[in-house]
Amino acid sequence: MERSTALPSEPLLSNAVASNAAGAASPYEDKAAPDDTSGIIAYIIERYHKVHREELPGLIVLAREVESVHGNHLEALRGFAKFLEDMADSLETHMQIEEHVLFPMFANGPVIKLAIEMMRLEHDYHNYQVEALEEFIAALRPPEDGCAAWHALYAGLTKFARDLAGHIRIENETLFPRFDA
Repeated sequence: MERSTALPSEPLLSNAVASNAAGAASPYEDKAAPDDTSGIIAYIIERYHKVHREELPGLIVLAREVESVHGNHLEALRGFAKFLEDMADSLETHMQIEEHVLFPMFANGPVIKLAIEMMRLEHDYHNYQVEALEEFIAALRPPEDGCAAWHALYAGLTKFARDLAGHIRIENETLFPRFDA
């Protein structure tokens, strides 16, 4: 996964802060998933995979910036950017397997139960990462006078944690059970 080392842009900062200030709920909670399997797959790719790929690189840049500026003041920040990079790499590998192996099986042929179980095991791991991320988020709450990058990081991470939990939930509870029989 290619990563930018540029500092966050003003739109990235303001969009993240605005999203959190508005209390943006996960769209999964706001919108019913399509009934048909191909519709659910398209929804997952568009709503979750695409969004994760768009937002994680900016969050990593913000994490690096906040860690470099404030790392001496808050122990929870040290190593957080690396944690987020590792999480992004793991998630990208998982999404590639879904898009190029598992989802085509759902659409075009027999579904191998072992493939679904492998994805569920990876979801268990990603749920563990979400729990760790939520602990970081709780420890990273910026002070009122914290810099814009810190507020944007906090807002973006809060949204990402909700999104990833929704992503896992729709696959585990809506898509995969269609192929359990």
